[in-house]
Amino acid sequence: MNIKSLILGSAAAFAVVSGAQAADAIVAAAPEPMEYVKVCDAFGTGYFYIPGTETCLKISGLVRAQLNYSNAPLIGFASPVNPGYKWSSYTGSQFRLNVEAKNDSEVGTVYSFIQVRGYNGQEAGTGVNTGTTYNGGYRAYFYAGIDAGAYGFEAGTYDSYWTRFFGYGGYTDDGGSYQYADNSYASFFGKVGNIAYTIGVDDLTRYAGDTAGINAAVKGTFDNVSAALGADYDIASKAFGMKGYVEGKFDPISLKVMGIYSAKDNNFYAPARGFTLIVGGKVQATKQLFAAVDYSYSFTPKTWNVVGDLGWNVANGFAVLVEGKYTSTKVTSGFLRFQRNF
Repeated sequence: MNIKSLILGSAAAFAVVSGAQAADAIVAAAPEPMEYVKVCDAFGTGYFYIPGTETCLKISGLVRAQLNYSNAPLIGFASPVNPGYKWSSYTGSQFRLNVEAKNDSEVGTVYSFIQVRGYNGQEAGTGVNTGTTYNGGYRAYFYAGIDAGAYGFEAGTYDSYWTRFFGYGGYTDDGGSYQYADNSYASFFGKVGNIAYTIGVDDLTRYAGDTAGINAAVKGTFDNVSAALGADYDIASKAFGMKGYVEGKFDPISLKVMGIYSAKDNNFYAPARGFTLIVGGKVQATKQLFAAVDYSYSFTPKTWNVVGDLGWNVANGFAVLVEGKYTSTKVTSGFLRFQRNF
């Protein structure tokens, strides 16, 4: 055997051995491609796809610190006057966390809304000078529905669809005679061209003496002017009522006139028996500054109040609001609010 044959034989043997070892080696599997969160622009800004689904999710909320004042503060939600405690930074401060989910379907947009609120405290006594304590609390609100444009359905526990259909009174945070009152409800709604409508029923069992209410309304929007008219019936109070408004928006000024009527007292849908008139105005002076005022007058009994707001959007997501209110019963109240929205 010459040297050339020896070298070739050694090389062949080495190749065989190397091939056997390679066959037995452990090869790491290639990593699976990572699925990043994708932006969903089908329903507006802030939505993203839940990975692996066609459902779009949006998370938002606010954090609010507020200092309240009243020369005749209430004891909790009751009416007796408490002269011992006129200032409070507890009852107005809160946070809200919103989770919205939407997806398209064969019959329209399926949507849901969940809101959790945490309150710094609620009055639980007769004043700081007489031993008032403050207890924080949480509340949850939610609704879900299907919106097919010309028709839709929504059910939940929140400010009812009827309330949101008409808006919150005027332009101030107080809203004139508007009072927040969450309840369970179910509503049919829809929109054809410039005309929107709603027909609903409200479950009012969480309010003493109330059982249910029914309502129906239509709304038209034409360029800068909108108007709405509706009728309601409180079954427990056997009270018929009506509600309507006309609103015009002519940048930078907005004006709104709302009328509310109830045939009897204790109508859930009205602040008083008879007619109540709310007149509101707002001036958007700049992108950062606005001023608003609402005037409300109830004819039976004859009472009125005037509310003024001054708002400053300090930066994107941070705002300051000052509100003052004076009533015909000589009650002066208001607040200073610092709020972070996200």
